[in-house]
Amino acid sequence: MTLPYDRVMADRLTEATSERFGHGWRLATPEPLTAPVSYHLDAMRAALGAPAFAGRVLDAGCGEGVDLASVVLRDGCRAVGVELSDGGVHTTRARIARTPAASLVQGNLLALPFRDGVFDGAYSYGVVHHTIDPAAAVREIVRTLRPGARLLLYVYEDFGDRSLAWRAALGAVNTVRALVWRLSPRGIRAVCWAMAPFVYLGCTWPSKHFGWAKRFPYPATQNRSVASLVPDLYDRFAAPIEQRYSRAGAEALAAQAGLIVRRSAQARGWMVWAEKPEASAPQTASA
Repeated sequence: MTLPYDRVMADRLTEATSERFGHGWRLATPEPLTAPVSYHLDAMRAALGAPAFAGRVLDAGCGEGVDLASVVLRDGCRAVGVELSDGGVHTTRARIARTPAASLVQGNLLALPFRDGVFDGAYSYGVVHHTIDPAAAVREIVRTLRPGARLLLYVYEDFGDRSLAWRAALGAVNTVRALVWRLSPRGIRAVCWAMAPFVYLGCTWPSKHFGWAKRFPYPATQNRSVASLVPDLYDRFAAPIEQRYSRAGAEALAAQAGLIVRRSAQARGWMVWAEKPEASAPQTASA
């Protein structure tokens, strides 16, 4: 596939992505995690019916470090997180301060600083679709996996199986995003604060009271408030790059990296469980 970016534009978009997401994660320094927290990795496991990880695990795009600390505390494995942004590195270091089996490397998913076949498993939640080349990012993750290792992957859905109204709404949101991400991180956050009350009234509140609204974005949860929507909206509108996928497209994203797709599931995006094929037994010459 020919990418729509030249090198200068690709570098600019990658830097902007790192800066904007990093700003959101660096707003506060969290306390170290000492007990596992149910977060994105648990959502993927539940949707896909995937078992716990074991051995050495890669968190490909660890963000603020919640899953990185939790997978070590819950599964008893060793885990390495890779994060591009300074803000994510700052926050993740604080989260894993008391989990010595978790470590952190600052780096780009398109050029992971690891040898081939060093990990027994990997997961990546909501990261590769924000890179300039998602297919290459998945191939690079797979390169670091040993034969037989499992990858859990989450990417945004393209709304291709939804109604025309849903697709039109997504198009409108993406038009706004194309304008908003160009603001400074503080400016983006100000816009999200202005949006939050309207999103609560238009999405969160109906999802709490009407069955037909359960599939709305930003659904009601136990602690959902107007203020709690701001980080979610920031995540949505701050991204300079965003790729979206159908079920077939998400599975193909794994397959093009040489993985065998075992299962996929829809959970406000597409989740894929795929495995690296076992190494073929060496053939011996016949006498």
